[in-house]
Amino acid sequence: MKKNILRICALTAALVLGLTACGSSGNTQTTAADTESAVSEEGGETAAVQEEVTVRVGLTGAIYEEIWNPIAEELKDEGINIELVQFSDFSLPNAALDSGDIEMNAFQHHAYFNNEVETQGYDISAIGDTFVIAMNLYSDKISDVSELKDGDTIAIPGDASNGGRALKLLESAGIIKLKDDAGANPEVSDIETYNVQVEFVEADASNIYSMLPDVTAAVINGNYALDCGLDPQEDGIFFEKDYDDDSYFCLIAVRSEDKDNPIYKRIVEAFQSESTKQIFQDVFKGFFVPAWE
Repeated sequence: MKKNILRICALTAALVLGLTACGSSGNTQTTAADTESAVSEEGGETAAVQEEVTVRVGLTGAIYEEIWNPIAEELKDEGINIELVQFSDFSLPNAALDSGDIEMNAFQHHAYFNNEVETQGYDISAIGDTFVIAMNLYSDKISDVSELKDGDTIAIPGDASNGGRALKLLESAGIIKLKDDAGANPEVSDIETYNVQVEFVEADASNIYSMLPDVTAAVINGNYALDCGLDPQEDGIFFEKDYDDDSYFCLIAVRSEDKDNPIYKRIVEAFQSESTKQIFQDVFKGFFVPAWE
């Protein structure tokens, strides 16, 4: 069964929507940025959109559609058409947003977002928190971290923020000890002590699930774990638990010039609702936790 899931997941990761398909050529609908004045706020409630608009939202995983589809249905009655655009890995949605190929994305946490803005120079802004989803340690070969031995391999994300988060998880599991001055996004070079002399294999976060048969254990982002059929309670061998700040809270981002667009604020409002919280509980068994409260 797991081999079948692996094949399905590999196919899913391979399907990248070309950015040309996200363009507005031939689209008779107006984008939200063109009709910002169509929405007004009176008495604390957002007025209906006077002209139909389309907002393209970048995502990185089919599981997110279960959250966004009900929101899209709700907003359709207000003249806001949400078009979900799937990307195969984390490196694409911010570039697409910055260049105008999409109007909004909802796939990343603050640590990743801040690093992208700093290193890539994107002129984008966060306009609302969504949820926090745990990054856990999984294995096909062992059932507890105490079974790790010298020479074993652990796959971790290769990007700065998710890789740093993975190393913090492994430190909390007692596998390594990071230097006191390692900072918010530690790297493998920031490891002070190996309590178990493991070897790290760094890869794109979207590909780590497919590496499970070839490594002793793997730190997998929650969205990819769920998208590929892993059960966090049954398949995980160590779990992320506490959050000292909002670094790993996921968010909704837009171009900075659009951060006050009332249409985008309305979308955030629709996301941050009791209905969404119920989806977290019913569909994801509480594994997704609201980050806006």
